[in-house]
Amino acid sequence: MNIRRMKTVAWIVILIAVSLFITAGAYAQQPNQEKLSFSIVTGGTGGVWYPLGGAIGGVIGKYVPNTDATSEATTAAIDNLKLLTAGKAGLAFAYDYHIVWANEGKVPGIPGKHNVRMVLGFYEQPLHIVTKEGTGITSLMQLKGKRVSVGAPNSGTEEQAGYVLGALGIDWNKDIKREKLGASPSVAALKDGKIDAFFWSGAVPTASIIDMASTPGAKMVLLPVGGEAADKIMKANPGVFHKTVFAKGSYSGVDKDVDTIGITAVLQTMDTFPSERIYQIVKAIFDNKTELTAVWKGAAKMTPAMAVGQVTPDALKYLHRGAQKYFKEKGVLK
Repeated sequence: MNIRRMKTVAWIVILIAVSLFITAGAYAQQPNQEKLSFSIVTGGTGGVWYPLGGAIGGVIGKYVPNTDATSEATTAAIDNLKLLTAGKAGLAFAYDYHIVWANEGKVPGIPGKHNVRMVLGFYEQPLHIVTKEGTGITSLMQLKGKRVSVGAPNSGTEEQAGYVLGALGIDWNKDIKREKLGASPSVAALKDGKIDAFFWSGAVPTASIIDMASTPGAKMVLLPVGGEAADKIMKANPGVFHKTVFAKGSYSGVDKDVDTIGITAVLQTMDTFPSERIYQIVKAIFDNKTELTAVWKGAAKMTPAMAVGQVTPDALKYLHRGAQKYFKEKGVLK
């Protein structure tokens, strides 16, 4: 082999070596993500959280590497927090004030303080107090002596119904005939005349409430929660509720705005959930939010600014580090 050819071969060997070195370095810089599988605990099948959790799980599985998430039906918020803090779920639907309470050790039925973190805020969740014409109920105080469903056990609905009734001096063990039903069973019971009214804390519109509002011969009535009653409830439960309305046309037969109170639904996790994975999850949700609209039309209106702007400042203090990274990149957090 002549000298010129030897030099050419040597240069080729050097170039190959350099290329391999650069390639190895590039791969070394990639995140070494192990397979991660977890549950998203949601709510009853008649509400919004369960199908939304399923859609989010689908987005995670498709767009977040080495990550699988499965939606699980539960009795909702308090049950979800119990599962989350016990390490039996990776993500959980609940309310913004729950994040603060979990860190302060104030969640009913969950002893001790827990490092729960917010992932993002989804939507305002007005409190529905539903009856129908013919029950004689036109105000909250007229629930006394009636058969009333306060929500499934350990649900956010049951929790909020307790706050409302307690603030108004209505003892749900003595002053009403209490049932504990989720949204769909409550609608069925109201249609059949087995109950006179029910509480439901959920997004607008909720499928089961649409069903109730569309039932021939049973005109749905949303009881207003406003004025002095709303002030009394909010004063007795600081940091939980804010005033809002069911806008005209929210449901069939709602022909004018109806005052109510509400909270904000959020997605939560523990502070130990890997930060980079949370960043990827939040990014995947916003990059592919059109895939959520099939189960929740409100997804079309989601923005990073809304996701952090509609929660209480106290809850925002507990934003997960991975979510912070995403929202800072989008310029909605400093």
